[in-house]
Amino acid sequence: MAIQSADMAPHMKTLYGLLTNTDLKGLLKHYLACNEKENLSQIAFLFQQGQIKSTNFDFYQQLATKFIESKGLPVALIRQIKNNDILSFFTPALQLKANFNKVNDQQRNVLHYLMLGDNSLMLGEENSLSEEKSPAPPFNYLRSLMLFESNELIHFALCQRDAQNFTPVETYLHANQNLDDLPNHELSALLALIEIESKKQEVVANNYLPIIQSVRKLCLFQNQNQNQNQSKEQNQKQIISQKLQRLLLIAAYYAKPIKQVVTDINL
Repeated sequence: MAIQSADMAPHMKTLYGLLTNTDLKGLLKHYLACNEKENLSQIAFLFQQGQIKSTNFDFYQQLATKFIESKGLPVALIRQIKNNDILSFFTPALQLKANFNKVNDQQRNVLHYLMLGDNSLMLGEENSLSEEKSPAPPFNYLRSLMLFESNELIHFALCQRDAQNFTPVETYLHANQNLDDLPNHELSALLALIEIESKKQEVVANNYLPIIQSVRKLCLFQNQNQNQNQSKEQNQKQIISQKLQRLLLIAAYYAKPIKQVVTDINL
């Protein structure tokens, strides 16, 4: 992929020139002198370059980590970390200075956006780091990270609540629009995350109803798109059943019988 530096904004032209000369001190000085919006575009550029050629991945990852370590995690970056590729690239930076726990204006941390997935585009949020939709949040990767004592702060992030009072797992249950069954390894990992959270704090019972209502709307919306010639009632009966994995997960999270969850969602 050729980089046309002439088409870049001034702060990016400077970054590109310093990268070309491998001027590490100059790169850091330039990054520190730029504002947060410019920093976000610079970090996004490093991520994209790291994805182009695997042999360059470590260099760009280490440089991005150094930038973030020196100036702090840009708040705008939190909502951009939506899939496994982006998470893997920024994991070293997120492990610094409790960055996994840092929140934005919606009181959401990185885990909230990972579990929400690229559906955040539907909320009008930017997506400068990736244009591809992630089929499932990287639950297995997160569970692996949590096995290390050095990542104890990720356990805290798993229990943080956003402005809607939802934990990251509840964000997935409430708003992730991919209702397909999770791959087995991701499903088992998510159940493990639910167990970890349950040992650290009690669920908020009042969150159950809005999650049920949201999933009902998701089911109806998706099934109506697939079956334009059927009535709303026929569509609802077809998709909202005990076999829908999301309902099983809701039952597991709130410790409710699956029959009750199915009954409640069909009210």
